[in-house]
Amino acid sequence: MSGRPAAVVAVVALLVLSSVGGVAQVGDSSSTPSPSASAANAPPTDTYVIEQDGFCQQIEPLSSGGTVESFYDYRNHETHPEDVDRMYSSYGTEHLQEDDTSILFLHEGTDGLSLVTIHDQVDGNSSGGAATFDIVGLPAESEWVVQDDNYTGETNMAEWYGGDGWLGASWIWAEERTDGGAINGGLNDAFAMTIHPAFNEDAEHYDNDDLYDPDFHDDGEISDWEILSGDADNPDRTDIPSLDEPVTIRTGTCDGPSVSYDLLGGGSGEDAADAGLAATVENGGPDDQVHLRPTAGSVDEVRFDDVYVSGLDGDTTVTFENNHPDDLPDSPDDVPGLGSLAVSGEPALENLSATVTFSVDEAVLEEHEIAPEDVSLYERADGAVWNESTTEYQGSSGSSHEYAASVDTLEGLTVAQAQPEPDSGLSAMPGFGGLGALVALAALIGLLAVRYRE
Repeated sequence: MSGRPAAVVAVVALLVLSSVGGVAQVGDSSSTPSPSASAANAPPTDTYVIEQDGFCQQIEPLSSGGTVESFYDYRNHETHPEDVDRMYSSYGTEHLQEDDTSILFLHEGTDGLSLVTIHDQVDGNSSGGAATFDIVGLPAESEWVVQDDNYTGETNMAEWYGGDGWLGASWIWAEERTDGGAINGGLNDAFAMTIHPAFNEDAEHYDNDDLYDPDFHDDGEISDWEILSGDADNPDRTDIPSLDEPVTIRTGTCDGPSVSYDLLGGGSGEDAADAGLAATVENGGPDDQVHLRPTAGSVDEVRFDDVYVSGLDGDTTVTFENNHPDDLPDSPDDVPGLGSLAVSGEPALENLSATVTFSVDEAVLEEHEIAPEDVSLYERADGAVWNESTTEYQGSSGSSHEYAASVDTLEGLTVAQAQPEPDSGLSAMPGFGGLGALVALAALIGLLAVRYRE
């Protein structure tokens, strides 16, 4: 074949291939890191540490062959008969309890990983006490599965509350009893939960005249706070340095970046604000991958689950709020928006490498007549517009569909229908879809070859 016909065939081939959207997309997507592969490179989730204001120590869960509920063994007049000790306390942990001491530990059992806290000692020599905990940064699945106390009656003065990403409790107990509880759900993967304590006079129920018996604590006080680790029968005990400062328990190691959480808007106990979460990352390196727990998002039907981010160098504060970003369009061009998350950072959360996981209810996709595979995450682009991100559909779980997306910035996120494939001249013609165009190219090359042999 001469040079001229070869050149003609080459030009025609380029024109045809450029009109076949699928071929171009394969080339583009191959240069983008896989969202699922990025999340798989997250820090280990089977090691745990406790941190407080510079103090950090590796800890191990206390393991048993049952659930955390059976290990705690909370008893009251509604759970046990009269011939059984049932002083509104934990009986499964008597060997761990100490007077005037609050203990904290992780429990590993048949129901997975749980956080347990127990104040004081049943049948001990303490006068009683009061405490309030706000636990922030929890997964959506987390819940109180043990509540000490929880029964019907005016003498039950414990209060339990929570919101998006947090749970809390206020306790008041009498002499020779315990109070406390256990949280389970969502703790088998990466997590960081920050406990904001208020003991003694700082507790919500200390001198609370609205209670049935404001003096129930009889001026008893917690004087020590301990973290337990290791053997469930004889664990290691370590003093937590301060009764006043927040404590974070998280997956990872003390060598990795530290992550802690607080509620936006302040407050504590039943007066705690539920405006969003602030995550503080300390000692982050540019190559460290950090797991963050966002709030759920602006609507119930779309839930933001996890953020895995690299490129946070030094100390960074990231805030998550359940509303649409103020300065961005309600939805990307020409497609319906489904749900958003307002994110901001100090310093700005730009030039990062991050994976965002989220889920969408089947009902909202049916309402908008959107196939599960046609959902994308959009991120902020220059000029306060939305840019479609590489999004992977990861399948369904129950009545929701799950996704992972790669983004370069966290400064505003929204979920919407994927942008339609761009139309081209050949693909719009009957028989010239992706396969049709390739068949046409082969036929054209054959015709040109025959002609120039003549």
